[in-house]
Amino acid sequence: MKMIGTQRSSQFTVPKWLKWVLLIFGSLLIIGIGLLTWMYFHIENTRTSQYDEVSEFVLGEGLLESVDKVTRYNGETPIHIVNGMDDQNEERYLFIDFVNQEEVSTISAADMIDENSARRNVNQCNGCEFVDVQLAFEENRPVWEVTYKDESNRYVFEYLDVRNGEEVQRFAFRQT
Repeated sequence: MKMIGTQRSSQFTVPKWLKWVLLIFGSLLIIGIGLLTWMYFHIENTRTSQYDEVSEFVLGEGLLESVDKVTRYNGETPIHIVNGMDDQNEERYLFIDFVNQEEVSTISAADMIDENSARRNVNQCNGCEFVDVQLAFEENRPVWEVTYKDESNRYVFEYLDVRNGEEVQRFAFRQT
């Protein structure tokens, strides 16, 4: 005897609505990953887009003979920090306000304390977890920005003068 109009059942049969839900969820996931990837590359490109222009400005103005590295510090106004060699073959750091097309400060690498000294000068912090040390421009002068988590688990930004290592500013944020 033959059964008419019935399908064989299987333990792997998935309801039609579940297929559509999975298809829509998968499509949204792919679109979301694509959007996040595009945003990351767009933001990164925007952040570093002026580096070449700043290098050309510094070389064109004769402020340095060669440029080794360009970074950016976002303080009250964005400051580009350019590392390179001058005409006397001395390593220098220039702090450029590129919006106003002006050099706001310059310092010889020989006149600066190094990153390790800046890290050691941070209040002799015992049990601190250092995050980063970078050049910055605060209070109208070049400083080292030392970022760390202190023994009270606060996130701390400490700014030290690049010439002598004395504290200029300190911000501590409690973490929740």
